[in-house]
Amino acid sequence: MKSSLKKRLVFAFLSTILVPILVAILTFYLGANQIAKDEDELDQLFTDVRREIRLNEGKLPNQDAFYKEIESLLDRYQMNITVEGERDKVLFDSRAYREVEELNTFLPNLNTFTIQVAAEENRKWDVTIRANASRSEPFKRMTEIVHILLLSVGVGVLTLLLMVVIWTTYISRTVLTPLKQIYQATEEMRSGNLDYPIQYKKRDEIGRFIQGFNVMRQHVKDSFTKQKQYEDARKQLIASISHDLRTPLSSIKGYVEGLRDGVVRNEEMKQRYLQVIHDKTTHLDHLIEDLFEFSKSEADQLAMEKEVVNVAHYFEKQLAKYQFDLQKEEVELSYTIEAQPRSIVLDPFRIEQVMSNLIDNACRYGSNRIWIDVRPDQSERNIVIRVEDNGQGIDKEDLPYIFSSFYRAEKSRSTKYGGSGLGLSIVKSIVKAHDGEVDVESESGQGSAFIITLPLYVKGETVDL
Repeated sequence: MKSSLKKRLVFAFLSTILVPILVAILTFYLGANQIAKDEDELDQLFTDVRREIRLNEGKLPNQDAFYKEIESLLDRYQMNITVEGERDKVLFDSRAYREVEELNTFLPNLNTFTIQVAAEENRKWDVTIRANASRSEPFKRMTEIVHILLLSVGVGVLTLLLMVVIWTTYISRTVLTPLKQIYQATEEMRSGNLDYPIQYKKRDEIGRFIQGFNVMRQHVKDSFTKQKQYEDARKQLIASISHDLRTPLSSIKGYVEGLRDGVVRNEEMKQRYLQVIHDKTTHLDHLIEDLFEFSKSEADQLAMEKEVVNVAHYFEKQLAKYQFDLQKEEVELSYTIEAQPRSIVLDPFRIEQVMSNLIDNACRYGSNRIWIDVRPDQSERNIVIRVEDNGQGIDKEDLPYIFSSFYRAEKSRSTKYGGSGLGLSIVKSIVKAHDGEVDVESESGQGSAFIITLPLYVKGETVDL
């Protein structure tokens, strides 16, 4: 299940608000339960005050007499009362008879209550009750409630600060720390270090961002690697062209100078010189053609003129021609074609170029027998062309690179085997342009087998000709 940074932040925000409130409410509730038993005492106070005033209502005009009657009540509750009649007229105020204690409270009206007392003749008096001591019963209950309220607010504030610290630390570890790592990674990349992956395990928004960053970093690394390979190939191309063109040109120049200087004494030697010049010129032509084809394949401009052909007819015609040509070089070519009714979409010239390169390679590297087998694969959706020879084979360490441009298993680039090192690279480009694949099986001294797989044409399919 994917984690969501958004959900975690919303949860952090809500919990930072709600948890302190709940803690404050719980604290107040627990404290209020301790003083709930004092609630009846305040009601009893109001009842006693009403009763005493009603009993001594007749003595109220004589304040001294009225005070003597209620003095015991005032002493019992350590309080003062003020009785007001109509139009806020003060009928009695016990503070005129008793010393008023200075209460130590920041809420002066905290221990003050006002009640109404119904007198005779439908009169109502407002009676203000004031505590004369902050710790007297039942007035201290209000002070304790305020203290509990303040305690609850304080606990809530401390919980709020704790939640802020916890979530700040969490967000710092899950958001800010990865952002610092990303910044560090960008600095490392800017300085050229592309091997600096960011380790982050969560699958949230930041995790997906970091995953994308790592993909981008790897892509940039691969691009730089490919760029370096391209630069190396370009340098190798220049070196290869220089070497491969200089060798036959030097040879041609030497034989031409021999003819010009009269070194040739008879017609037989002259014909031999001319044959060598012809062979070297042909070799140069092949090199230039390979370079031309390579440049087009590198630029993805390899021209393709595809058409639907019968597999058996096409390969029968091509392989019969190669069989006749190879007889002159004392190379035996045998082939088997088992795809009579099937068709394929291909460029006849380009596939002929592929077959020619593979057969020429076989001859160049010591083969005197070549077997070619053309048949559908088990799925009946592809045609498999297997070109096998009995030449010198390919070393195991060279196999992964033989389709690379300018790579030659024969490292010395001597004239013994010739070639530009582009033939198999061009083969791969042509096969790829036909949506096919090419592979090789070989062992040193055991010959080689190149396997080409091309998709067969199914009637009714739309093809890009």
